[in-house]
Amino acid sequence: MQYLSKGKRSTVYLVRIKNKNYVKKIAKEWTIQNEVKWLKLLNKHKIGPKLISFGKDYLIEEYIEGLTIEEFLKNADRKDIKKVLLNCLNQCFILDKLKVNKFELTNPYKHIIITKTLKPIMIDFERCKYSLKPKNVSQFIEYILKLDLFKVDKEKIRELVKCYKEDYNLRNFKRILKEISYTF
Repeated sequence: MQYLSKGKRSTVYLVRIKNKNYVKKIAKEWTIQNEVKWLKLLNKHKIGPKLISFGKDYLIEEYIEGLTIEEFLKNADRKDIKKVLLNCLNQCFILDKLKVNKFELTNPYKHIIITKTLKPIMIDFERCKYSLKPKNVSQFIEYILKLDLFKVDKEKIRELVKCYKEDYNLRNFKRILKEISYTF
């Protein structure tokens, strides 16, 4: 086992099983069980690293090789940035439809890994909670607006997000995507 990092709730290691790298997360039982619950659900929707196994106070998941979203944005071209950010928003929409509030998406610097194939993978689901009014799309929109990478009508986008939050439907979500897509 090779130490990778320590967060507020867990310690993360790189483990090698059958010549393949995985992540082993060790934490208090409630933290691990919460993350396992959400990974089981989200993996069905192709969100998050694949859950491999778990125990009372640990889980083993797929190791995601790539750059944090912050590192990726420093050197990527506009076309790749657009592709990644729109993919992230689509994942946020799925989370919202599932009534899952991930948190951490206003500042997702360490919570989204971008693979070589430009697939963004969200990680760290231990803080997830069920919510009637999830905020994943709205939080990630705020992140995009803070990036200031593109000229956008921030007030118009915020108005579209406000409509979306009143009714989490595909039509309202597509209006947000359309407005953001014009700005890239």
